[in-house]
Amino acid sequence: MAIEIVMPKLGWTMEEGILDEWIKQDGDEVQPGDIIFVVESDKALQEIEAFDGGILRISPDAPPVGSTVKIGELLAYLVEPGETPPFEHAGTREAAQTVPAAAPEASEAAPTARGKNQVLSARDGGPAISPRAKRVALELGVNWATLKGSGSSGRIIERDIRAAAAQAASTAGDLDINISPVARRVAQEAGISPAELATRFPGARITRADVEKVVTQRGADAAPERQPLARIRRLTRDRMVESARATAPVTLTTEADASELHQMRRNLRADGGDIVPSYTDLLAKVVAAALAEHPALNASIEGDEILLHSAINLCLAVDTERGLLAPVIRQADRLSLLELAAISADLVERTRDGNIATEELQGGTFTITNLGMYDIDAFSPIINLPQCAILGVGRIVARQVVLDAEAQRLAIRQMMSLSLSFDHRVVDGAPAARFLQRVKQYIETPYLWLVN
Repeated sequence: MAIEIVMPKLGWTMEEGILDEWIKQDGDEVQPGDIIFVVESDKALQEIEAFDGGILRISPDAPPVGSTVKIGELLAYLVEPGETPPFEHAGTREAAQTVPAAAPEASEAAPTARGKNQVLSARDGGPAISPRAKRVALELGVNWATLKGSGSSGRIIERDIRAAAAQAASTAGDLDINISPVARRVAQEAGISPAELATRFPGARITRADVEKVVTQRGADAAPERQPLARIRRLTRDRMVESARATAPVTLTTEADASELHQMRRNLRADGGDIVPSYTDLLAKVVAAALAEHPALNASIEGDEILLHSAINLCLAVDTERGLLAPVIRQADRLSLLELAAISADLVERTRDGNIATEELQGGTFTITNLGMYDIDAFSPIINLPQCAILGVGRIVARQVVLDAEAQRLAIRQMMSLSLSFDHRVVDGAPAARFLQRVKQYIETPYLWLVN
């Protein structure tokens, strides 16, 4: 009997998914546990395994790759060798047994899924490549078999594909163009690529006047570029609007002397260990320790009840090409600093690669967002519902501060800005202030949390 393969439900709120890629093709043999296809859910690419074995048969009218598919919608069949698939004879769909493809296990099975992903990416005998990178390579016509990846274990990721495409376009433009030195300089200053000039003036020697003509046309034809909101951007929009509408947000700010924390990280780097915690890792350890003492900030609201979570699951805001995502470090308070740093590095890399599992983006109880690397001092972060609080971290900057006012003693210290946004429906200002004060104390005197 033919077995239907349908779009699986990968999360409680998932109603549809994007068919990102078929790993097995029409007519391929499938064994239980084989990866059949890749689905893009709300925020992650997820490889889907088969429950059963058979021959994969994809109907000619099946949803095409890249299309949005409702949960439970038919994608393909698994049939016995020699068996005719239902789509080849009308009216027999009712005879097919409907079995969804195997959705990934819960978070405990995530390491196994990740291991399969790395094996899968090298299935064609070439270098390892993420599913998203392979799709972009096909779109841009990039031969990824010769590329060197910048991802974990040398895996090719999306940015490698786009960089190769840009380099190829630039090289092609330089080969085909005949341009005067002055015209080339003007084109560079105006941001006009050699490839564009070669297309506009095929076979001709391009002069400064030609380039200036293109610049003038650009100014006259300039119009706003319209881009449809990507799925993740739409989801972010809806959640941010819901956060602003449903919460009573208040933001507290303070400044911490991060000199000891700064020196601690320098010492860890000088020690030459395999793992050097980032400032975000250090702050995650600090926040986890402070949340253990102030559980009112590790909470959420549900109807007329406040839920005080026993587990401290920290979300780390990660900027990706697909939008802002927040993978979760579970039981962060129970991890050593180096364990936390290793888990954080893995989560951040796979989030940026597009290989993060859906369940690894769920279940957070508190969020940290760090904009210090962009020279931002302080900001008002938006609460990540259903959590009740989020900590915004600014840059560390050397500044002259007063150490002893009576002795008029000054010193240059490494100062850091902290911004805590919290939902006043869940927690009052004083408990929130005491939590932020404790975070500040832990930053200024790291040994306090190191001995806990």
